[in-house]
Amino acid sequence: MKQMITLKNLLLASCIAGASVANGQIHPLAFGPYTLMDGTTVTDPNWYKDYVGLRFVVNSPASVAGQKIYTHPGVGTTPWGGTVTAPIVNTQIVMPPVGGDTVAASTLTPGSMTGKIGFVYRGGGVEFVCKAARCEAAGAIAIVIVNNINGGPIGMGAGSVCPATSVTKPVFMISKEDGDAIAALYRAGDTARFTITPWGLGLANDLGFVPSAVAGWHNYAIPFNQMSGAGTPAAYKMVDGSFIANYGSADQTGVNVISELKFTPTGGSATTQHTHTVTMTTPFTGTAAATPDSIFAMFTAAGGTEYDLTVPGKGRFDLNYTIGMTGTDDYPADNSLTSSFYVTDSLFSKSRYDFTLNQPVKTIGFSFNAGGDFIWGPMYYVKNGGTSISRVQYSLSTNTPGPLGTAVNIYLYKWTDGTGGDPDGVIQNGELTLKSLGLHNFDGVLDTSGAALNFAAMGDPTSGNPTTILLEADSWYYLAIGVPGGHFLGSDGIMHPLPRIYGRALGTAGILDNSNMVETSNDNIVATPTGSHAPIPGTMTNYVGTVDSFNFNNTRGMIPSVAMITNSNPPPIDYVAPVTKLDTRVSLFPNPAKDNIQVSLSLDKKSKNVTYTIVDGLARFVSKEVHTNVKEETFTVNTSKLAPGSYYLIINTDEKAVARNFVIAK
Repeated sequence: MKQMITLKNLLLASCIAGASVANGQIHPLAFGPYTLMDGTTVTDPNWYKDYVGLRFVVNSPASVAGQKIYTHPGVGTTPWGGTVTAPIVNTQIVMPPVGGDTVAASTLTPGSMTGKIGFVYRGGGVEFVCKAARCEAAGAIAIVIVNNINGGPIGMGAGSVCPATSVTKPVFMISKEDGDAIAALYRAGDTARFTITPWGLGLANDLGFVPSAVAGWHNYAIPFNQMSGAGTPAAYKMVDGSFIANYGSADQTGVNVISELKFTPTGGSATTQHTHTVTMTTPFTGTAAATPDSIFAMFTAAGGTEYDLTVPGKGRFDLNYTIGMTGTDDYPADNSLTSSFYVTDSLFSKSRYDFTLNQPVKTIGFSFNAGGDFIWGPMYYVKNGGTSISRVQYSLSTNTPGPLGTAVNIYLYKWTDGTGGDPDGVIQNGELTLKSLGLHNFDGVLDTSGAALNFAAMGDPTSGNPTTILLEADSWYYLAIGVPGGHFLGSDGIMHPLPRIYGRALGTAGILDNSNMVETSNDNIVATPTGSHAPIPGTMTNYVGTVDSFNFNNTRGMIPSVAMITNSNPPPIDYVAPVTKLDTRVSLFPNPAKDNIQVSLSLDKKSKNVTYTIVDGLARFVSKEVHTNVKEETFTVNTSKLAPGSYYLIINTDEKAVARNFVIAK
């Protein structure tokens, strides 16, 4: 998978902590070389960096302070650059002078970056290694490259002009949005300072939350009409818990995590609905110990902490987490945080959502299968049916700015667990039914790389004509975007599904949380019928059985920023949106098939391009071929290499998309 986060899968053993809390982790300073799933030996002992990622924090100015999403060299390519082995704490950044070489296109003034963090922009036709090498030669102790395209940071390949060995300092990329804000304040005279650390700050007493490691709700936003009525479905229940770390050298006692849930109705005042405390009964060892256990999952080990929410109307929930200890923390800044989520009028959003701009938040992008086509999106649970989809929001980005040109299919599948077998909480072939399909042709002006995209013409997958799509009660829906090769699907980049998944599975009921689509082995994702990229909810055994079976950083932020806007007062069931209806006649023979299927297509008018895409029963992209200048045609598709099971043939014309189901039986 080509993506914007370091991906390593660690094979580590689980360490069980005291009776009141669950799994802890081995500390990096006590951990030597380890072996990845592909057999590669990693000698770098920076296990915290590999497991949960470096802490990359802007200390000042205050208006841009906080943890930032970043990438570093080696994403989808050969690693290069240095490693942060000692904390870089509260260190100034330095940019080339105003009007100077902001993209490091040539040699920078010697000594101009000595002891500071070099801060330059992507672009100018200059390879990443060359930029970093010039900053290092100017004295930089680390280099931050700002993306010049909206949509989040990207991977940084080594290139060929400058040797990768010329860079020994650590290199990072941050988003254009973050970089522009920091650069503007720097140019205005504010001193910008960063902290980049592989573990702690060298303090004795220092507890803190692991970044993005607190349990939140199943959605960031959900319509109020889904919260009405008797009973709370399992998908909507709340759970308390978090992962915390001992970043200091000293042991700590009396460690606890207190959670408090408050609800603030729109236009009203906050009230507390729920509080909970998890206490560690054993000392929390620090880095001075020989083999400390310094990441703990602070969840109740028995009984779980499932609870219902009381929702009097639209508003905001704030789940506040606070770490407590017997002594005084030398760095209390990371001892408290808040996870917020919303009850709205019409919005389903798994990712964070900007209610000012009215669009999902995306800070990073993902591209599966080494840049090939893929299908991906969030899973939504609908408790109360009868509403319709009025709009789908998402974003795509590419490596070059400008308009998007390749049309995109948007899929809405209904998941019925146990179809043809016993319910097991995992999507299997034959359990997904394509309920709606839309073809999003971009306008070439507003629909640009990294921009928020809006689509309001979901249709009947049989005819391809836009129509009212009514959501059914007590149903799971997989809303997925067919992402073309060379494109990245905008994703949240911050929120993490694992704490909720882990906490729910830990309870005595062993609840399998299906609300988040997660991958446990991103390095091995491929887009083939037998590949591992499938819409799998967070119920895999190795996901909930032990925290140590995968890289926490692999899946942080992997929540697709694909929002669904619904209409609580849909048109009558027989309503069809005004559209020029074009008849698309398709037949497949034989069906079921074995080695070949004959496809016959007849259109009312000639289509400049017709794309035939095969999607398997797990909503994975299989293959596609493009024919030109088609009005009528018959051709044969070789299906001899397809595994037995259910498939869809998606046919895109210039104006719409239609789907036909077929079965391979061998």
